Amino acid sequence: MRIRATLLLAVALQLLVAGALRAQQLPRSDLSGTWVINIAKSHFGKLPPPTVDSVTITQMGNMYQFDATTDFGGQGRQHLVYKWPVGAGEATNDVSGATVHTTITQHGDTLAVSSEVSMQGQTVAVQSGRVYRSPDGKTMTREADIRPMAGPSTEPIHLLFVYDRK
Repeated sequence: MRIRATLLLAVALQLLVAGALRAQQLPRSDLSGTWVINIAKSHFGKLPPPTVDSVTITQMGNMYQFDATTDFGGQGRQHLVYKWPVGAGEATNDVSGATVHTTITQHGDTLAVSSEVSMQGQTVAVQSGRVYRSPDGKTMTREADIRPMAGPSTEPIHLLFVYDRK
């Protein structure tokens, strides 16, 4: 159960990044490119840091496709592909056996993100957080508070991910 919860946490975090990047865009900004984790500036709580964590974004019409690779959570390398509409709003993705419903709202240059992760119709985790880019657009920071709904602990986990744009 703990392994599945960790995997779901990793999936939820990748989707959080995807939604944040999508909704954070300024008019005419192009999010296409690759974002790579900066381990030295990030904080993973009691969880082991990833050795790989990146997302490549491609815009296709009014959709972004996110192609993410991560080994966060110690479950081995995971490859996740999902899509988001361009602009703020809601999206639901099925990823690695989990359904993740995410709502994003924008407050100035900061995004408020909330997600619910479910499996077989039962909520297994909820998360909230915020995402913002540096003024030069070269760094993206994502803060997330995740609360597992089952497993050995349901205490919230606070994480800070800092990504560099490559």
